[in-house]
Amino acid sequence: MNLWERANGLWQQANIRGVQVVVGSVLSVVFLWLAFRDVPISQVVSAFASADYRFVTFALLLVLISPLLRAARWKLLYHPDQDGLRHHRLAIFLLTGQMLNIVVPARLGEVARIYLMGRLEGRSGARTLGTIAVEKWLDILMLLVLVLLVPLLVSFPPWFQDSRATLALFAFAFFAIALLASYSKGHLLRVVGFLFRLLPKGWRARVHRATGLALDSLDVLRSPWVGVQLQGWSLLIWGLSISINYVIFLAVGLSLPLTAAIFLLAVLQVGVAIPSAPGKVGVFHYLCVIALTPFGVEKGAALAYAVLLYFVVFAPPSILGAIFLWWETVHQDRVSLAVSGGESCSGDPD
Repeated sequence: MNLWERANGLWQQANIRGVQVVVGSVLSVVFLWLAFRDVPISQVVSAFASADYRFVTFALLLVLISPLLRAARWKLLYHPDQDGLRHHRLAIFLLTGQMLNIVVPARLGEVARIYLMGRLEGRSGARTLGTIAVEKWLDILMLLVLVLLVPLLVSFPPWFQDSRATLALFAFAFFAIALLASYSKGHLLRVVGFLFRLLPKGWRARVHRATGLALDSLDVLRSPWVGVQLQGWSLLIWGLSISINYVIFLAVGLSLPLTAAIFLLAVLQVGVAIPSAPGKVGVFHYLCVIALTPFGVEKGAALAYAVLLYFVVFAPPSILGAIFLWWETVHQDRVSLAVSGGESCSGDPD
């Protein structure tokens, strides 16, 4: 089974075609209408025509650097077993995951990363799942820093303030549970063994091993030096995202402070939780418009900015992830054909 067939099978198993997709698509249409309402298309076209595409090119280069930084952090999350992991392969897996998350509204990208790490790097799915969980917590922690920092620099709109307490509670709860699980790994494994003692012996061993590997990924939380490095990579990743927002400000001629780029990033990250059609179409654009409103940006200019930022952020991972997915599918088909051909030849008499 090639990678695309595997991904398609996982999509079918995810059972998300019903109400969730319908609701998300309706919300996307509503948000898209809200974003474009009362904005002449000619105004958006004019903003594109006058944009400085040198800044757009620079922003695209920054977007391409992002998966390299994320790959360095992801590799470190396998500590102390990161030796042998190839940095460029991890970056490709991340791009593939981002592409699937964009085109499929089911977070299928994380499933694909687990599959790719097992298939091509021989890493346990349970261990990879643990690294992704810690990675998400690191991102939530950085988002929490943003939503706590930005009010010191700019006033939050009322609709955004309510999310801070929930985000803080979730981040600290995850950290407390993960740290407790890391230090109580032996006890947890004994509990797992007790709870699954009625399973067949072969299954018990697999469940016990998978749980142990997943808990191993939490060990990085106990190492201060590794923790410092992880936070350093996270700062670089989020700093790069802020820089991309700011560079697009320059591209469309918006004279805004850096705080606007920081606030925009926080709004977009919180808005990811809103159900939508594939690619966050509509939701992304409307969030950009309402995030720039407190800074005095008129709706037409904000919408032009949103469309350009959307292209810069979503196009590179979508294209590169699709290319890798196609290449991997072709490669696996060739390997399967070669194996079947070799078996056929070996069975022929001389």
